[in-house]
Amino acid sequence: MAETIELASRTGAVKIRPNQKLSLFTTFRIGGPAEFMARVTDQSQVEAALEWAEQMDLPVTSIGGGSNLLVDDAGIPGLVLSVRSTGKDAEKLVTVEEDSSHVRIWVPAQLPISRLGHLSAERGWSGLVWCAGLPGVVGGATVNNAGAHGGEMIDHIETIDVMRLTDRRIETWPAEKLEARYRYTVLKYAPRPRDVVVLGVTFVLPRGDSEELQRQAREFSEWRKQAQPTGACAGSVFTNPEGTYAGYLIDKAGLKGRSVGGVQISELHGNFMVNTGEATAEHVRELIAMIQDEVYRQFEIRLIPEIEQVGGQ
Repeated sequence: MAETIELASRTGAVKIRPNQKLSLFTTFRIGGPAEFMARVTDQSQVEAALEWAEQMDLPVTSIGGGSNLLVDDAGIPGLVLSVRSTGKDAEKLVTVEEDSSHVRIWVPAQLPISRLGHLSAERGWSGLVWCAGLPGVVGGATVNNAGAHGGEMIDHIETIDVMRLTDRRIETWPAEKLEARYRYTVLKYAPRPRDVVVLGVTFVLPRGDSEELQRQAREFSEWRKQAQPTGACAGSVFTNPEGTYAGYLIDKAGLKGRSVGGVQISELHGNFMVNTGEATAEHVRELIAMIQDEVYRQFEIRLIPEIEQVGGQ
C-alpha cells in the first residue's frame, strides 16, 4: 500500500491517506474505499489538498459530515475531502456583526449543524434552532437545503463562500444563486465531481429570547432521540411528497421492519433505514426500489430519494 503523504498548509499539516474506507466517514457506515482521502478543517488545508490533487491530475469529491449520503461499494476514485471539524474548533472561526434587531454571522462549512442550532439558541439568535440535534455539518446542510420543524437553511442565508476546485478561486454567491427549494439546490444536483466546495455561509438572523430558544433546542433534540433511530443511518431517505409524508406512506404500506441484506427500514420511523451491521450500497438501492414500487402500487405516489448517491468506477 502507498504511504501517507503529508502536505504543509498555513494552519497545519494535511495528511493524504490512500485506500481509506469511506464507511468510516459516513453516518450510514457504508461505502468502499477512497483512492485518496484527506480530512481538512479550514480554507488553507482545502487549498493545499486541491493543489496536490491538481498536480496528480485527480478528480476531487467533498463529502462534508457524511450524512444524507450513500457511497458506492466500489468507493470513490481520486481525492475525497472530508470537510469537518470539532464543534469547539470550528466555533472559534464564527464571526458576528450585531445591531439592535438582527445579527449577521459567518459560519465555517465544517461546523456541526447541531452545534449551530444550540449556539444560536444560547446567543439569542432566532431562525436556526431547528438545527439542534441534526447530523452533518453546515456545508453539507447548505448544499442539501436541510430543514426541519418548518425551517430550512435557505430561510436566513445571505451569501455562501465557495472555492472553485479547478483553479482554487474563491467566490461569494448570493443566496439566490442556489435556486433553493425543498431539499434542493443547484449544488446538490450538480454532476459529481462538483466544481466547488463550500467554505462558509453568512446568515442574517433576527434576535429572539435565549431562554425560549434554548428550551426549543432541547425539545427538538429530545424529539429526535424519541422519534428517529440513532444507529447507523443516513437520515431521511425520501423527500416528502406534496400533502403527505414519506414515512407515513411507508408505514401505511406495511413496510416498517422490512430488510434487504444488512439494511432495514426502521421500526421507529418509516423514512429511515438502519445499517444492521453488514449493509452494502447495493442492499440500500434494492430496498429503495422495493419501497418505491410498493408505495406506488398502493398509493400511486412515486417517492423521490433525498439521499445522495456518490462513487463507483
